[in-house]
Amino acid sequence: MRPDAGPRQAALETIVRGVEGLRIPASLDWPAARRYLADNDGQWKFSAVLVAIVARDEPTILLTKRSSNLSEYSSHVSFPGGRPADCDDDVGATALREAFEEIRLAPGAVRLVGCLPIHKTRKRHHAIFPVIGIVPATAGWEAAPAEVEEIFELPFATLLDPTLPRQYLDGERAGSWYWADQRYDIWGVTAVILKSLAALASAAAPPGQG
Repeated sequence: MRPDAGPRQAALETIVRGVEGLRIPASLDWPAARRYLADNDGQWKFSAVLVAIVARDEPTILLTKRSSNLSEYSSHVSFPGGRPADCDDDVGATALREAFEEIRLAPGAVRLVGCLPIHKTRKRHHAIFPVIGIVPATAGWEAAPAEVEEIFELPFATLLDPTLPRQYLDGERAGSWYWADQRYDIWGVTAVILKSLAALASAAAPPGQG
């Protein structure tokens, strides 16, 4: 770790090391990727999302608010991503292609680090590979109106605040995780992926820097 790294930069570096330590490469081809799911009974719908970390002095994470016209997860806050296409050689290729289609983020601008373990949504039977990528602050992105209503950046300070991830206690969302006190409604699997990323930063940090 660089001696001059601030706490957020240090968190970014520990996340990168932590993801690399999981040894789930973004170059994992889809037949092999499906074998990562122990209870794969053929009913799961596999997909990959790009968790793009923008390497600013104070790093951020790119998130989207999906179009209200979409048939599935309309208006939800999510990471760019989707189902594999025949042209995708691996999990990372799916995440990069979808990110380009949804937010016009050039694949060449992203340094893929690896994947978090599969995150599942049992209600809709989705099995999601979160692909972690580092994006320079000079990279450009733009919402594709048919799919994305808005793009925004979540600061690392928000990601790493342990008081913000909470669970709904009642109602239709009871038991689901969400990020409290935000302008955007961040909940469900998106919140769980963020929670996993924050936990990885804490677990990978040297003593006294978690």
